[in-house]
Amino acid sequence: MLSVFEGGIGAAIGRGQSGRSGVIACLVWGLLSTVLFGIGKLIGQGTDWFVILASLLKVGAFLLATVLCWRNAKDPDIVSGRSVWQAIALGMLFHVLGDITVILWRSLWGITSVVSLGDVFYGASYLFLAIGLLQAVLPRQMTLNLKQTLSISVAGIVGIVFASWITFYSPTVEIPSEKTKAVAVISTERSAEAAVGKSAAAGSVPRSDQRAPEIIQTVERRLSRITRHLGLGFVVGDGVLGGMAVALLVAFWGGSYAQTWRLVAIAGLCLYVADMFLIYEIGRGSYQQGALWEIFWVFSALFFGLSAGAEQGISAQMKSRSGRREWL
Repeated sequence: MLSVFEGGIGAAIGRGQSGRSGVIACLVWGLLSTVLFGIGKLIGQGTDWFVILASLLKVGAFLLATVLCWRNAKDPDIVSGRSVWQAIALGMLFHVLGDITVILWRSLWGITSVVSLGDVFYGASYLFLAIGLLQAVLPRQMTLNLKQTLSISVAGIVGIVFASWITFYSPTVEIPSEKTKAVAVISTERSAEAAVGKSAAAGSVPRSDQRAPEIIQTVERRLSRITRHLGLGFVVGDGVLGGMAVALLVAFWGGSYAQTWRLVAIAGLCLYVADMFLIYEIGRGSYQQGALWEIFWVFSALFFGLSAGAEQGISAQMKSRSGRREWL
């Protein structure tokens, strides 16, 4: 991790004001999140105020990443191409929309469905992230040796198998109390519903007794019919993103301008780790919002933001070199 900081983040801080400001913002938010999650662990992570705080930290991190990635998408001089960062920015934005939707749904109408409209936004987030990473990798026509090819293949297979095992075959336990049931919103049955718990982690606030509008109830009822399909989609999405993150690590580890993609790979791995913890805790019936491992979602968003800042710095450096060559 130290080498990543020195080679990627540290280098970006010295390459242009725009990249520097984005990197500093991510580092400050990460430090603040680490401190507050640590305090929450000591004081009591299940309290209402900390659940709200943890939700705001996650939303803020993904919103910051959205802004930084979209800034790259608008820069015609960006090295990796604007379309790559447009897709990643949309992935970050849809994750923000998913979190906000679930928080509002629970706050306004007390909707705690296993599947909610927020899961549709989360699914779109996976889709756009995958598109962005594929756009980054495919045009480069990389030549991989046998060892690299095997590493990437094994990582993808293991990622999907591990996610499937946690979802469908890991041991489940009976929920100990009604309070846990209300917080986790899970089923004790070993089923695909255990995989669709991302909306349970978006955050919870004191709920209103107001009845949801009919259109909202209709949407929730229809979404409940595709619980299994969404569960399988999240399993595949987690496995694919985990495999692609390893592929980026393997393919871009060397070279002068690989810092951006090392950071993106770490972001993908953090997202995978957080999702695996969520699926496992929901399957066991022990999920509690604001758990310490949820900071991996914050780290995932911030590493995407850091990669955008690093890319800004690299692009500024390359443009500067090009300008000097033209002047000479």
